[in-house]
Amino acid sequence: MKLRDVVRLSAGVRTEHIFSRGGALPIWFYALAVLVLVGLAVETVRVYEASSLQNALAHPAEIEIDDDTPPLLVFAKARSLEQSGEREEAIRLYGSLAKTEDPDLRERALHNLATGYLREGAALWHSRGVLEYSRVNTLVELAKDNYREVLRLNPGNAGARHNLEYAYRITPPPREKPKADFQGRKASIFATLPGLPGGGP
Repeated sequence: MKLRDVVRLSAGVRTEHIFSRGGALPIWFYALAVLVLVGLAVETVRVYEASSLQNALAHPAEIEIDDDTPPLLVFAKARSLEQSGEREEAIRLYGSLAKTEDPDLRERALHNLATGYLREGAALWHSRGVLEYSRVNTLVELAKDNYREVLRLNPGNAGARHNLEYAYRITPPPREKPKADFQGRKASIFATLPGLPGGGP
């Protein structure tokens, strides 16, 4: 008997064993088939989602943001807006990622958020100067808060440390109080106090 005949014979025995009970397949065969089909369906969904994510990341300007948008796509959209000069909307989206559960993404979002505040503050200071003192000071303080949070998450973030030092350097000095321009003489002070006669001691 040749080897090919032995293989055919053994395959026939296995097939005969499977179909030996009245021609019906055993229950485990159906269970196995269902498991295989479920596994294929899950894998197909994963491949589709990964493909959709890659496609969206390749064209971040076309991403539509809603409550169900994955954080990674929100970050990509924010970066796209930032690069196209829409800094306020980019800051809003970065701020929405401040509580995301992914620590790496949260660190990157907070870093970009702080940088956005710092750029806004610097632009205002250079264009309007002391006229926008309050807004500039608020933006720089927000930048410092976010850089400190980045360093709390990752003390080794050299970029955040450098930018935090820069934020401290460009913090506007405290606004000077207006000098008293009182020009009166001592006698006139007593003259204005209630209960003292004019021209007191």
